Amino acid sequence: MNYDLIIAIACIGAVIQETPLWQNLLTYFGLDFKPFNCPLCLTFWASIPFFIVTTGWWFIFNSIVAAVAAELINKQLRRL
Repeated sequence: MNYDLIIAIACIGAVIQETPLWQNLLTYFGLDFKPFNCPLCLTFWASIPFFIVTTGWWFIFNSIVAAVAAELINKQLRRL
């Protein structure tokens, strides 16, 4: 299992949700709905292509783990 890739994608998915640029892009293009404004959904769907290439049939499990980790990281960022 590729733990480094899971953690990296989770961190990117969580941090991108907190940037004002991302929020402005969502508003500008009218995409302020799921899966674009939710760290769990965005990370899940964005990580599937990476994990299909790197892990084969384990891609769904790795995408779920990365998405849940992104949600937990995002909750911790909001507490700060």
